[in-house]
Amino acid sequence: MFRFLLPLLILISSSAQARVFDINKETFAAYFAVSGGGSQIGTSAVDGESGSGISFSGGSKYNYTGEFGFLYSRRFASLRFGFEILKPSALESTASNGTSDLYSAKSDILGYVPKLTLEVNVHGTNDNRSFISLTAGSASVTMKNDYVLTAAGQAAYAGVADHSVEAKGSGTLLAASLGYEGIMTDTTTVVVEFGYRQLKIDNLKYSKDVTTFSGAKTSGDSVLTSSGNQRDLDFSGGFISIGFRFYM
Repeated sequence: MFRFLLPLLILISSSAQARVFDINKETFAAYFAVSGGGSQIGTSAVDGESGSGISFSGGSKYNYTGEFGFLYSRRFASLRFGFEILKPSALESTASNGTSDLYSAKSDILGYVPKLTLEVNVHGTNDNRSFISLTAGSASVTMKNDYVLTAAGQAAYAGVADHSVEAKGSGTLLAASLGYEGIMTDTTTVVVEFGYRQLKIDNLKYSKDVTTFSGAKTSGDSVLTSSGNQRDLDFSGGFISIGFRFYM
């Protein structure tokens, strides 16, 4: 019986040995990451909505993202196939004409970005590496603005009621970053990136019928300011990202 047990014990012992992790020999990984950074949106989601001479008490200052996907890795370069959720900080502001508060404005913006990233490794060992990355993606963005008039606003904008504007648009995302990946435990690595994102949405269209400060709007109409300019949202800015990769 010992003759039969010995090979079995050797096989079990071999399979139970800890996997020796070499980042240069790993091929596939699932990952997720989060990031934060400055936003150039400011008050652009509501600027010019109700005429000139209106100022707002606050704007959207930061972009936050969550990303997940898969990585195909080779020794000198890797490809990331990801899906990013982009959420700027909410805009909650009061519109004033310098004398009276006319209405409150709240804007919620959400973006979805399927994207592809090329990482080129510039330095590394068996358990860590640094890289530069280039990213391209196609973003879809939705925007919802809620306007609630004060008594002064109701007097200034006769016939205009509290209302919500819903719109959507799309744009091309481009980004570049410098990153570091190092082993954390077993087959899991931690990744830190510092980069810059370029994304501007300049084709917003109403996604439902609504009556605004400048009159009735129909779903599919371009979202314009009161002066007739296309409203745009600029998500461009630097970011810091931290994520985790789970090699298989």
